[in-house]
Amino acid sequence: MAELIPDDLDAPAPRRTGLAGLAGLAGLAGLLDTVITWWALAGGMVFVALVIMSIVSIVGRKLFSHPIEGDMELLMMGAAIGSAAFLPVCELDDNHIKVDALTTWMSERARAALDVIAHLLLTIASAIITWRSALYVEECYENMEVSTLLLIPIWQPVLLLVPSFALLTLAALYRARLSLNTAVGAHK
Repeated sequence: MAELIPDDLDAPAPRRTGLAGLAGLAGLAGLLDTVITWWALAGGMVFVALVIMSIVSIVGRKLFSHPIEGDMELLMMGAAIGSAAFLPVCELDDNHIKVDALTTWMSERARAALDVIAHLLLTIASAIITWRSALYVEECYENMEVSTLLLIPIWQPVLLLVPSFALLTLAALYRARLSLNTAVGAHK
């Protein structure tokens, strides 16, 4: 069974190295790492705001019979925005779910070749999602679609999803490059 408490409490917590540490690059890789990290932190702040709003709404409902109107609409929109903000950082750190059980017998270069394919497929899928989401923003804006209860224009929360998907596309493309370097044996 895994322990939740580390053996050495005085040891410093492990730090995320970021792309610059992974690839030995400082320029665009460092910029991509910084932007994606701050975007994920913003997504985390959205979840903090949602928790506070939910607590206020629940207390208001139980004590004063007056919850925050439209709290579920805000919760759904905020959860979508916050969750999407975490996708690029997961790809950047290569922490998406992998099924390594079938590839443990392969060499590191062979596994990296499979990773190239996976990252390129994610690049294509996330680019399409970015494109289609941007088109949906335009369509919602033109049709003046609004949410049911609060009448929030739908294009606004959907617009906040587009940068997350664009950053996911860039992170997946970069991870494909790193995996390709490993697959061909060119460590930079």
